[in-house]
Amino acid sequence: MSDDFDRLRRLRPDRLQPHDPMDPKVLTEEKERLMSAIEQSAGAVHATSRTPSIYPRLAYRDVMAALEFLTRAFGFRERREARLEHPAGTLAWLEVGDGVVMIGESGPDHHDLYSPAEVGRTTGMVNVYVHDVDAHHARAVAEGARVVMGLEDMFWGDRRYEALDPEGHRWHFGERLADIELRSGRRR
Repeated sequence: MSDDFDRLRRLRPDRLQPHDPMDPKVLTEEKERLMSAIEQSAGAVHATSRTPSIYPRLAYRDVMAALEFLTRAFGFRERREARLEHPAGTLAWLEVGDGVVMIGESGPDHHDLYSPAEVGRTTGMVNVYVHDVDAHHARAVAEGARVVMGLEDMFWGDRRYEALDPEGHRWHFGERLADIELRSGRRR
């Protein structure tokens, strides 16, 4: 295929070539790679600092303990500059990839949201795609997460597992099998 960029590609070939399908995931990864290079050279603000159009809010009896666990065991990053601490409670925003989850106090004064530990059952599940789900699983187990569904490859093309945090919120972590194959350089 010939287009206006052929001369440029010969000078500096990119991994994304015209014969590649216009896969949004490939384009997103290339954008992240470019933004990371720009940030490192210019010291710019992290590219994923914008809040997605939709994000969950989870209620915890002990927000600070939840914050510590979620960052330590699941590798989430807190948007520390966004934390709100006030007499009625704390709100914190956690990032993973391009996703965000808000955590806050539970109870009738907090939108009538409750922790699974208070109601005695899981009230929802948050699905999270991660890079290297096997390493993520090992980290979560080492940090005390209660795995309720072990690692397995699924017919729809994901490798996944599920775990509960200390208050009983259910987390589903997965990675696309195609991404694992690309990373490892082999077919599963």
